[in-house]
Amino acid sequence: MVLEILLIISVLLQIVAAMVAIGLTRRTKYNLSWMLFTVALTCMAFLRLGEYFKITSLQPLRLPDEFFVWMGVVTSLCFAGGMLLVQRIFKYIYRTEHQRRISERRILNTVLRTEEKERQRFSKDLHDGLGPLLSSAKMSVSALSESYADERNREILRNASYVIDEAIRSLREISVNLSPHILKDFGLSRAVSNFIGRLPRTSVRIDFSTNLRNERFDTDVEVILYRVVCELLNNTLKHAEASQVSVSLMYADGLLRLDYRDDGCGFDPAAVTQKGMGIANIHSRVSTLNGFSRLTSKPGQGMKAVVEIQI
Repeated sequence: MVLEILLIISVLLQIVAAMVAIGLTRRTKYNLSWMLFTVALTCMAFLRLGEYFKITSLQPLRLPDEFFVWMGVVTSLCFAGGMLLVQRIFKYIYRTEHQRRISERRILNTVLRTEEKERQRFSKDLHDGLGPLLSSAKMSVSALSESYADERNREILRNASYVIDEAIRSLREISVNLSPHILKDFGLSRAVSNFIGRLPRTSVRIDFSTNLRNERFDTDVEVILYRVVCELLNNTLKHAEASQVSVSLMYADGLLRLDYRDDGCGFDPAAVTQKGMGIANIHSRVSTLNGFSRLTSKPGQGMKAVVEIQI
Protein backbone atom coordinates (compact mmCIF):
# COMPACT_ATOMS: atom_id res chain seq x y z
CA MET A 1 0.00 0.00 0.00
CA VAL A 2 2.82 2.39 0.91
CA LEU A 3 4.62 1.60 -2.34
CA GLU A 4 1.48 2.31 -4.36
CA ILE A 5 1.07 5.71 -2.66
CA LEU A 6 4.70 6.57 -3.29
CA LEU A 7 4.37 5.57 -6.95
CA ILE A 8 1.26 7.74 -7.32
CA ILE A 9 3.12 10.69 -5.82
CA SER A 10 6.10 9.98 -8.09
CA VAL A 11 3.84 9.85 -11.17
CA LEU A 12 2.22 13.17 -10.25
CA LEU A 13 5.58 14.83 -9.65
CA GLN A 14 6.96 13.54 -12.95
CA ILE A 15 3.88 14.81 -14.80
CA VAL A 16 4.19 18.25 -13.16
CA ALA A 17 7.93 18.37 -14.01
CA ALA A 18 7.21 17.41 -17.62
CA MET A 19 4.51 20.09 -17.90
CA VAL A 20 6.80 22.74 -16.47
CA ALA A 21 9.55 21.71 -18.90
CA ILE A 22 7.11 21.89 -21.81
CA GLY A 23 5.98 25.33 -20.67
CA LEU A 24 9.58 26.59 -20.61
CA THR A 25 10.40 25.30 -24.09
CA ARG A 26 9.45 28.57 -25.77
CA ARG A 27 11.57 30.60 -23.34
CA THR A 28 14.61 28.51 -24.25
CA LYS A 29 13.98 29.31 -27.93
CA TYR A 30 13.18 25.64 -28.59
CA ASN A 31 16.68 24.62 -27.62
CA LEU A 32 17.35 20.99 -28.58
CA SER A 33 18.92 20.03 -25.26
CA TRP A 34 15.91 21.35 -23.34
CA MET A 35 13.54 19.48 -25.66
CA LEU A 36 15.48 16.27 -24.99
CA PHE A 37 15.19 16.84 -21.23
CA THR A 38 11.45 17.39 -21.68
CA VAL A 39 11.06 14.10 -23.59
CA ALA A 40 13.09 12.29 -20.92
CA LEU A 41 10.91 13.66 -18.12
CA THR A 42 7.77 12.63 -20.03
CA CYS A 43 9.15 9.10 -20.55
CA MET A 44 9.95 8.85 -16.85
CA ALA A 45 6.35 9.76 -16.05
CA PHE A 46 5.15 6.90 -18.28
CA LEU A 47 7.67 4.55 -16.64
CA ARG A 48 6.38 5.35 -13.17
CA LEU A 49 2.81 4.92 -14.40
CA GLY A 50 3.67 1.53 -15.92
CA GLU A 51 5.31 0.44 -12.67
CA TYR A 52 2.20 1.45 -10.78
CA PHE A 53 0.02 -0.70 -13.06
CA LYS A 54 2.50 -3.56 -12.67
CA ILE A 55 2.22 -3.81 -8.88
CA THR A 56 -1.54 -3.22 -8.67
CA SER A 57 -4.44 -5.50 -9.43
CA LEU A 58 -5.21 -3.69 -12.69
CA GLN A 59 -4.36 -6.69 -14.85
CA PRO A 60 -5.78 -5.35 -18.16
CA LEU A 61 -3.60 -2.24 -17.84
CA ARG A 62 -0.37 -4.06 -17.22
CA LEU A 63 2.29 -3.22 -19.81
CA PRO A 64 4.73 -5.67 -21.38
CA ASP A 65 8.29 -5.80 -20.16
CA GLU A 66 9.48 -4.49 -23.53
CA PHE A 67 7.72 -1.19 -22.74
CA PHE A 68 9.89 -0.59 -19.68
CA VAL A 69 13.02 -1.49 -21.62
CA TRP A 70 12.25 0.90 -24.50
CA MET A 71 11.16 3.70 -22.16
CA GLY A 72 14.38 3.27 -20.20
CA VAL A 73 16.48 3.36 -23.36
CA VAL A 74 14.72 6.48 -24.69
CA THR A 75 15.00 8.20 -21.31
CA SER A 76 18.73 7.44 -21.05
CA LEU A 77 19.41 8.59 -24.60
CA CYS A 78 17.47 11.84 -24.10
CA PHE A 79 19.23 12.64 -20.84
CA ALA A 80 22.63 11.83 -22.34
CA GLY A 81 21.97 13.92 -25.44
CA GLY A 82 20.60 16.77 -23.33
CA MET A 83 23.67 16.81 -21.10
CA LEU A 84 25.94 16.91 -24.13
CA LEU A 85 24.02 19.83 -25.60
CA VAL A 86 23.17 21.66 -22.34
CA GLN A 87 26.15 24.00 -22.77
CA ARG A 88 24.15 25.70 -25.50
CA ILE A 89 21.61 26.79 -22.88
CA PHE A 90 24.37 28.24 -20.71
CA LYS A 91 25.90 29.97 -23.72
CA TYR A 92 22.50 31.43 -24.57
CA ILE A 93 22.00 32.63 -20.98
CA TYR A 94 25.50 34.13 -20.92
CA ARG A 95 24.97 35.83 -24.28
CA THR A 96 21.64 37.28 -23.13
CA GLU A 97 23.15 38.52 -19.87
CA HIS A 98 26.11 40.01 -21.72
CA GLN A 99 23.83 41.85 -24.14
CA ARG A 100 21.75 43.13 -21.22
CA ARG A 101 24.85 44.51 -19.51
CA ILE A 102 26.01 46.17 -22.71
CA SER A 103 22.58 47.75 -23.18
CA GLU A 104 22.53 49.00 -19.59
CA ARG A 105 26.03 50.43 -19.99
CA ARG A 106 25.05 52.21 -23.20
CA ILE A 107 21.94 53.65 -21.59
CA LEU A 108 23.93 54.84 -18.57
CA ASN A 109 26.58 56.34 -20.85
CA THR A 110 23.90 58.20 -22.75
CA VAL A 111 22.33 59.45 -19.52
CA LEU A 112 25.68 60.68 -18.17
CA ARG A 113 26.62 62.41 -21.43
CA THR A 114 23.21 64.05 -21.65
CA GLU A 115 23.52 65.17 -18.04
CA GLU A 116 26.96 66.65 -18.72
CA LYS A 117 25.72 68.45 -21.84
CA GLU A 118 22.84 69.94 -19.87
CA ARG A 119 25.26 71.04 -17.17
CA GLN A 120 27.41 72.76 -19.80
CA ARG A 121 24.41 74.42 -21.43
CA PHE A 122 23.01 75.63 -18.12
CA SER A 123 26.42 76.87 -17.00
CA LYS A 124 26.88 78.77 -20.27
CA ASP A 125 23.42 80.32 -20.00
CA LEU A 126 24.15 81.51 -16.46
CA HIS A 127 27.58 82.86 -17.36
CA ASP A 128 26.62 84.53 -20.65
CA GLY A 129 23.08 85.56 -19.75
CA LEU A 130 22.71 86.43 -16.08
CA GLY A 131 26.36 87.37 -15.54
CA PRO A 132 26.40 90.43 -17.82
CA LEU A 133 23.08 91.63 -16.38
CA LEU A 134 24.47 91.57 -12.84
CA SER A 135 27.64 93.30 -14.01
CA SER A 136 25.54 96.05 -15.64
CA ALA A 137 23.53 96.43 -12.45
CA LYS A 138 26.74 96.79 -10.44
CA MET A 139 28.04 99.49 -12.79
CA SER A 140 24.77 101.40 -12.50
CA VAL A 141 24.78 101.18 -8.71
CA SER A 142 28.42 102.32 -8.61
CA ALA A 143 27.58 105.31 -10.81
CA LEU A 144 24.62 106.24 -8.60
CA SER A 145 26.71 106.05 -5.43
CA GLU A 146 29.10 108.67 -6.83
CA SER A 147 26.27 111.08 -7.70
CA TYR A 148 24.71 111.08 -4.23
CA ALA A 149 26.12 113.43 -1.64
CA ASP A 150 23.89 112.05 1.10
CA GLU A 151 25.89 109.56 3.17
CA ARG A 152 22.77 107.57 4.02
CA ASN A 153 21.93 106.96 0.34
CA ARG A 154 25.56 106.08 -0.37
CA GLU A 155 25.45 103.46 2.38
CA ILE A 156 22.34 101.91 0.84
CA LEU A 157 23.99 101.83 -2.57
CA ARG A 158 27.17 100.33 -1.09
CA ASN A 159 25.06 97.58 0.45
CA ALA A 160 23.33 97.01 -2.87
CA SER A 161 26.71 96.84 -4.60
CA TYR A 162 27.93 94.30 -2.03
CA VAL A 163 24.85 92.14 -2.59
CA ILE A 164 25.41 92.26 -6.36
CA ASP A 165 29.08 91.27 -5.85
CA GLU A 166 27.98 88.29 -3.77
CA ALA A 167 25.44 87.34 -6.43
CA ILE A 168 28.13 87.50 -9.14
CA ARG A 169 30.50 85.42 -7.01
CA SER A 170 27.79 82.82 -6.31
CA LEU A 171 26.87 82.76 -9.99
CA ARG A 172 30.46 82.08 -10.99
CA GLU A 173 30.77 79.35 -8.36
CA ILE A 174 27.56 77.67 -9.51
CA SER A 175 28.67 77.92 -13.13
CA VAL A 176 32.05 76.36 -12.37
CA ASN A 177 30.49 73.56 -10.30
CA LEU A 178 28.04 72.78 -13.06
CA SER A 179 30.66 72.60 -15.77
CA PRO A 180 34.29 73.29 -14.76
CA HIS A 181 35.88 75.00 -17.74
CA ILE A 182 39.33 74.30 -16.32
CA LEU A 183 38.65 70.56 -16.72
CA LYS A 184 37.97 71.02 -20.42
CA ASP A 185 40.87 73.42 -20.98
CA PHE A 186 43.64 72.12 -18.70
CA GLY A 187 42.78 68.54 -17.75
CA LEU A 188 41.93 66.39 -14.77
CA SER A 189 44.79 67.24 -12.42
CA ARG A 190 44.31 71.01 -12.66
CA ALA A 191 40.55 70.66 -12.29
CA VAL A 192 40.81 68.56 -9.12
CA SER A 193 43.42 70.91 -7.66
CA ASN A 194 41.23 73.90 -8.47
CA PHE A 195 38.17 72.26 -6.89
CA ILE A 196 40.10 71.54 -3.69
CA GLY A 197 41.33 75.13 -3.63
CA ARG A 198 37.80 76.47 -3.91
CA LEU A 199 36.47 74.42 -1.00
CA PRO A 200 35.49 76.44 2.09
CA ARG A 201 38.30 76.83 4.59
CA THR A 202 37.73 74.38 7.44
CA SER A 203 39.82 72.47 9.94
CA VAL A 204 40.04 69.58 7.45
CA ARG A 205 43.47 69.22 5.86
CA ILE A 206 43.34 67.97 2.27
CA ASP A 207 46.51 66.56 0.71
CA PHE A 208 46.43 66.11 -3.06
CA SER A 209 49.23 64.29 -4.89
CA THR A 210 49.49 63.35 -8.56
CA ASN A 211 52.03 62.50 -11.22
CA LEU A 212 49.82 63.94 -13.97
CA ARG A 213 51.21 66.93 -15.80
CA ASN A 214 49.91 67.67 -19.27
CA GLU A 215 48.34 64.25 -19.91
CA ARG A 216 44.86 64.35 -21.37
CA PHE A 217 42.40 61.46 -21.43
CA ASP A 218 39.07 60.74 -22.99
CA THR A 219 36.43 63.30 -22.01
CA ASP A 220 34.26 60.67 -20.33
CA VAL A 221 37.20 59.46 -18.21
CA GLU A 222 38.12 62.97 -17.05
CA VAL A 223 34.55 64.03 -16.32
CA ILE A 224 33.63 60.87 -14.40
CA LEU A 225 36.80 60.84 -12.28
CA TYR A 226 36.34 64.53 -11.53
CA ARG A 227 32.74 63.93 -10.42
CA VAL A 228 33.86 60.99 -8.28
CA VAL A 229 36.46 63.13 -6.47
CA CYS A 230 33.90 65.89 -5.94
CA GLU A 231 31.34 63.42 -4.57
CA LEU A 232 33.84 61.88 -2.16
CA LEU A 233 35.11 65.23 -0.89
CA ASN A 234 31.61 66.64 -0.42
CA ASN A 235 30.56 63.53 1.51
CA THR A 236 33.63 63.78 3.73
CA LEU A 237 33.12 67.46 4.51
CA LYS A 238 29.41 67.01 5.21
CA HIS A 239 29.30 63.76 7.15
CA ALA A 240 32.70 62.32 8.08
CA GLU A 241 33.89 64.79 10.75
CA ALA A 242 37.40 64.14 9.46
CA SER A 243 40.55 66.09 10.19
CA GLN A 244 42.65 64.88 7.28
CA VAL A 245 41.92 63.75 3.71
CA SER A 246 44.34 62.23 1.22
CA VAL A 247 43.66 62.29 -2.52
CA SER A 248 46.08 60.57 -4.88
CA LEU A 249 45.72 60.51 -8.65
CA MET A 250 48.36 58.44 -10.45
CA TYR A 251 48.86 57.24 -14.01
CA ALA A 252 51.29 54.49 -14.96
CA ASP A 253 51.44 51.72 -17.56
CA GLY A 254 48.05 52.61 -19.00
CA LEU A 255 46.31 52.49 -15.62
CA LEU A 256 44.73 55.59 -14.10
CA ARG A 257 44.25 55.09 -10.35
CA LEU A 258 42.48 57.22 -7.75
CA ASP A 259 43.21 56.57 -4.07
CA TYR A 260 41.08 58.44 -1.56
CA ARG A 261 40.98 58.17 2.21
CA ASP A 262 39.89 60.14 5.23
CA ASP A 263 40.22 59.65 8.99
CA GLY A 264 36.57 60.44 9.72
CA CYS A 265 33.93 58.64 11.73
CA GLY A 266 33.40 55.96 9.06
CA PHE A 267 30.17 54.20 8.21
CA ASP A 268 28.59 50.94 7.10
CA PRO A 269 28.82 50.93 3.26
CA ALA A 270 25.87 48.53 2.87
CA ALA A 271 23.57 50.71 4.98
CA VAL A 272 24.65 53.92 3.23
CA THR A 273 24.13 52.34 -0.21
CA GLN A 274 20.57 51.45 0.72
CA LYS A 275 19.79 54.94 2.06
CA GLY A 276 21.55 57.15 -0.48
CA MET A 277 22.57 57.27 -4.11
CA GLY A 278 26.07 58.75 -3.72
CA ILE A 279 28.03 55.49 -3.50
CA ALA A 280 25.79 53.81 -6.07
CA ASN A 281 26.40 56.72 -8.46
CA ILE A 282 30.16 56.34 -8.04
CA HIS A 283 30.07 52.63 -8.85
CA SER A 284 27.68 53.08 -11.78
CA ARG A 285 29.73 55.92 -13.28
CA VAL A 286 32.97 53.96 -13.06
CA SER A 287 31.33 50.84 -14.50
CA THR A 288 30.47 52.74 -17.69
CA LEU A 289 34.24 52.98 -18.31
CA ASN A 290 34.76 49.25 -17.59
CA GLY A 291 36.65 50.44 -14.53
CA PHE A 292 37.07 49.03 -11.05
CA SER A 293 35.84 50.75 -7.90
CA ARG A 294 35.97 49.68 -4.28
CA LEU A 295 34.88 51.59 -1.19
CA THR A 296 35.68 50.29 2.28
CA SER A 297 34.78 51.77 5.64
CA LYS A 298 33.95 50.83 9.21
CA PRO A 299 32.41 52.95 11.96
CA GLY A 300 35.21 54.83 13.70
CA GLN A 301 37.88 53.80 11.17
CA GLY A 302 37.51 56.32 8.38
CA MET A 303 36.88 55.56 4.74
CA LYS A 304 39.00 54.43 1.79
CA ALA A 305 38.06 54.41 -1.89
CA VAL A 306 39.97 53.07 -4.87
CA VAL A 307 39.09 53.63 -8.52
CA GLU A 308 41.08 52.09 -11.37
CA ILE A 309 40.50 52.74 -15.07
CA GLN A 310 42.45 51.07 -17.83
CA ILE A 311 43.28 53.62 -20.49
